[in-house]
Amino acid sequence: MPKQQTKGIKLLNAALILVADHELNISSFTARCVASAGATPYMVAMAGLSALQGVKHGGSVSKAEALLNEIRTPDNAGPLLSRRLKHGDNIPGFGHQLYSEGDPRARALLQMMAETMPRSSALALSNAVTRKAGALIGEEPNSDFALAVLAQLLNLPEGYGLGIFALGRTIGWLAHAIEQYQSNRMIRPRARYVGLMPQAH
Repeated sequence: MPKQQTKGIKLLNAALILVADHELNISSFTARCVASAGATPYMVAMAGLSALQGVKHGGSVSKAEALLNEIRTPDNAGPLLSRRLKHGDNIPGFGHQLYSEGDPRARALLQMMAETMPRSSALALSNAVTRKAGALIGEEPNSDFALAVLAQLLNLPEGYGLGIFALGRTIGWLAHAIEQYQSNRMIRPRARYVGLMPQAH
């Protein structure tokens, strides 16, 4: 097997492991609820994939990929990112509500890419975008950005960053499902009405 191909497989395996589970994120919670109803693992995976398609969840990977494709070269990073902010747009792939000090999954995957293929043009672009985004908004890259960079690094077609995310997360959903099956309990959150009470007549 060619050395470059072996490096790519190593990076893909690392990415799949890093994104497999992330507490009770929306897709994992959805998958777990479906499993608690006694649905098959196939249905659990379908439910998770449905949630992952949301623009606020897995769609963030696609947005990060589109950003990198738009910027294209390190020299374009500054002007294009500044222009996005001036137009009121955000910079996809940066910041995470759970990690004020930066997403450790992104840090690990980006570091592994740098060690494995240090001369890649995809990494040169990634470094330029990361530096400029940090200077503009004070945020670190998250796992969505790292997956988008990985897809470029491996010359995968557009959309494959989300594919890597979905494949890795599916493994995590099935692990959640197995655990839920073993508990044999149905997830049933309660709701509390907080609106206006009807007036007595």
